[in-house]
Amino acid sequence: MNKVTVVVTTYNGERFLAQQLHSLLMQTLMPAEIIICDDGSTDNTNQLIESFLPNPIIRYIRNESQLGVIQNFKKAVALATPGNYIALCDQDDIWLPQKLEKSAEALAAIEQAGKPAMIYSDLTLIDTEGNLLNSSVNNETGQDKYRHCFETLLFGNFVTGCTVLMNTEMKHYFATIPNNAQYQHDAWIALVAFTMGNISMLNQPYIQYRKHDQNVTFSKHNKKNRIQRLANHLVSLFTTNDFLEEQIELVKAFYLQYRQQITPIQQKTIESFLQLKHSNYLKKKTAFEKAFKNHWLKRF
Repeated sequence: MNKVTVVVTTYNGERFLAQQLHSLLMQTLMPAEIIICDDGSTDNTNQLIESFLPNPIIRYIRNESQLGVIQNFKKAVALATPGNYIALCDQDDIWLPQKLEKSAEALAAIEQAGKPAMIYSDLTLIDTEGNLLNSSVNNETGQDKYRHCFETLLFGNFVTGCTVLMNTEMKHYFATIPNNAQYQHDAWIALVAFTMGNISMLNQPYIQYRKHDQNVTFSKHNKKNRIQRLANHLVSLFTTNDFLEEQIELVKAFYLQYRQQITPIQQKTIESFLQLKHSNYLKKKTAFEKAFKNHWLKRF
């Protein structure tokens, strides 16, 4: 089984970081190295990390200037030992003991020489005190209602970065992520895997994902009842045209960079999606429903 590097990015994470690091050190497949890149914390994060440093597998880097989330992750991934699998890790979750072992087994099963590959999974949802809120984050965000595939990915990312284990070929593509705060690193590498590589989802969650105000997942996705969704759609029809705009910009940047490396069928699908850029809300919503028509697993 391949050795694994876990990359952890931190910023003012003293509240939950100790639990996360302890969970990394309790894995049934022990990481070959844990690389921690701190992005200018002003709380006690640095002192907390230093208390773990007697462990020889931990490498600790403090950035000289603040890089931001994406550049900090890119730096940490670039430092991973060549040839290792790479696991992305946030500072505030808890990994179950078999997270790395099961992910590495699954990744080895789908790898092909020279191709980027990655594994992701669902998560369980906990609050700030560790109490269970939902046994499935995908259920909480509605991402368990449809098939995860290239067509549905274009309309919104469903890969949570902290669940990802990727092979060494993905390292190159990770380095190409634009330094744009609107683009999420997990969304970018998901596009890479679904177009140019191999990707698979574990059926079981192996992370307890902590819900709090700074989670990107919950700032963008909230489970709403049918009446709320309908009301939001009606408001959007008459007051805004920003539906899908951020997603369109992400896919456009990806397409401009990798157009020559993806299949003609994928090119056509992406170009059709990008044509929605200047469309009104109703046309975008119709395209959304058409794309998902054959991929629904559960109805709302």
